[in-house]
Amino acid sequence: MTRSFCFLSKKGGVGKTTFSLNCAHALAFSRFRTLLVDMDGQANLTRHLLKGAGQAEGENGEPAKAPLPGSAVPAGYPDIAQVLLRRCAPHEAILTTGYENLDLLAGSTSLDDLPILDARLIREPARFKLILQELAPEYDFILVDCPPLVNWLTRMVLFAVEGVIVPIQAEPYALQGLQDLIPMLDKMSATAQLYKIVVNMYRANTQLHQNILKEISDEFPGRIAKQTVRQTIQLAEAAREGLSIFEYAPASIGALDLYALCWELFELSPEKVRLNVQARSVKPEGADVETAGSDTAGADAADAETGSVAVPRAETADAEESDAGSGTMAPLAEENPA
Repeated sequence: MTRSFCFLSKKGGVGKTTFSLNCAHALAFSRFRTLLVDMDGQANLTRHLLKGAGQAEGENGEPAKAPLPGSAVPAGYPDIAQVLLRRCAPHEAILTTGYENLDLLAGSTSLDDLPILDARLIREPARFKLILQELAPEYDFILVDCPPLVNWLTRMVLFAVEGVIVPIQAEPYALQGLQDLIPMLDKMSATAQLYKIVVNMYRANTQLHQNILKEISDEFPGRIAKQTVRQTIQLAEAAREGLSIFEYAPASIGALDLYALCWELFELSPEKVRLNVQARSVKPEGADVETAGSDTAGADAADAETGSVAVPRAETADAEESDAGSGTMAPLAEENPA
């Protein structure tokens, strides 16, 4: 059964996109088929995963086109805006990321303008839900990065996913933001409910962060993840390099905290991960050719260059094996970071 979550915060700068990106990498490295959906109009998640697209090779060995000014994907590549406008089928818009078990439904900087092109979007909140339902059978987890505000896009996402993860910083205005957001989520019975509040960029050696964390815990008992993500410069450095923290600094406190947090949030265990790795490693009997989206795609491409340009899965089913990701952190799937 596919599980779906969105990452939502009414305050920017709390590490929401970085957090969602690294959660997806942690799941993918544990051999869970994961889809990232970028519904943030800034499209930072898409730009991170497609970093270096202008230097990578496109079809027929020709250099791939760089994104147009104001666009997050190379010219001619589909994104979530095209899918919402029904100009492109959901499966045709899925992009491979160069990482095994991790796919992307790219974001668009024109998301806020879509109601001008199709006024029915605002009156049809189920449109995004139908998109996810069509894609769900191919994935174990679907993670959606929301914009840092509550608008028609956010409501469309809330109608489609099962749980809301709210990243925050232990800063003075964090409690106020939660007091505005959480009651709204609790009242919306027809949409996703709060799953967990996650404290990001936490500094346990400061009295300020300790006191604010206690205030939030008292205000929302039992709704905060036990594992916090401690502040480290390596998370920002990894984002600058276009890498996950598990590739850039796998032994850092940021990598250990994030991996442990994913185990808590997504109810993983050593036994569950071990069984999943074994299942993904078994090649189906009689399957001589791997297809895009197969459980073992990329097994023979472990040495492929990480970070290559994402390409539409629907157009590269025969070439996916050679374009799959590096699988650098696969061994972590069998270890408990805690």
